[in-house]
Amino acid sequence: MRWVGKFIISGVSCILLAALAGCANDKTNLEDATVPLALGLDVKDKKLHYYISAPVFSKDIQKKSREGGGIAEGLRQSRNHQDAQFPGSLAGRNFQVIIVGKQLLQYKDWFKVLDVMFRDPRNTITDRIIAFDGPMADIFNFQAKDQPPLPLFIKAIVDSGSKSSATVKTTAQELHRQLYDRAMTPSISEIKIENNKIMLKGTTLLSRKGEYKTSLTYQETSLLHILKNEAEPGVSLTFPVDDLQQSLPFNIDKVSFSLGDISVKTKSSHENGRFQFNIKVKSIVSITEKFLEFELLGNSEEMANKLSKEMKKSMEALIKKCQNYNIDPFGYGFYARAYQYPLYKEAQTDWGKELSRAHFDVEVDLRIGATGAVE
Repeated sequence: MRWVGKFIISGVSCILLAALAGCANDKTNLEDATVPLALGLDVKDKKLHYYISAPVFSKDIQKKSREGGGIAEGLRQSRNHQDAQFPGSLAGRNFQVIIVGKQLLQYKDWFKVLDVMFRDPRNTITDRIIAFDGPMADIFNFQAKDQPPLPLFIKAIVDSGSKSSATVKTTAQELHRQLYDRAMTPSISEIKIENNKIMLKGTTLLSRKGEYKTSLTYQETSLLHILKNEAEPGVSLTFPVDDLQQSLPFNIDKVSFSLGDISVKTKSSHENGRFQFNIKVKSIVSITEKFLEFELLGNSEEMANKLSKEMKKSMEALIKKCQNYNIDPFGYGFYARAYQYPLYKEAQTDWGKELSRAHFDVEVDLRIGATGAVE
């Protein structure tokens, strides 16, 4: 039986050696490969333009990224043109970010340009979809010594911004779901170049066909996260609490606070021929900044009422803003579909328009739990 054991060991060893030899022959050095990490899409002169950014791994080259681009009818059709602009072999299309220009967002169904991303299993679908307010060439030609490579930097600011509810983090897979689910409309993060720096601008809201509708500021995005019941504790908001005369180069009538655990309860109904939504928001907050003369320790309930009133007003204004554009980035269609399905089914083909007729009753109940170390 010993010879049987030796035979098995010898056979396994030969297989492992053959596998290692095969791997050695198929290996690709990083300096000989091109790994595109950022894709840009926009329309110029009524033609689809694409932009590519890939890191350079050679230590002998000072510029750490290489950019390319061109005109194409589709991404797959442009493959050969992309390959011709970069040395070595293109190692897949594992983009970290896909940046879409505002001109392309003016077209309905622009998302079909990304069809190859879902059809070819070698592509990833976790790419962050980001809107850019400006000429696409500006951001792909942007160079800054104090920033990491473009794709990694943009991905990082979107991810960190979404954690603080300053923007949304929408991947290609998530955008696909939002576009094809009739109960909501899509939202993607938005960036800009300001003072020679790439910065978050907030959130871009799209129609059910992907067409650009409007943009949200940081604070409006935070309110969007709260209304969607997706906000994490620590969200920071700032509201005016008194109509004070401006006498300083900063707002002396505003109070900033951060929210702790947030309770959001949404109920839907259908009365008088339109949908009704009742939204109750509760949270314990911590005051983080105030300039006005107001004694908090003995009057915390009064301050809480003022902040609740302002937050309610801002939420109602955000909902009204979305109603004016016939969009539902909140996903209130999910509540209508779950609890009033027969009525929702009749309106699902144009849910945004139906939501514009809906009535909203918003209640905000804030309680001050902390006022800081000093009064």
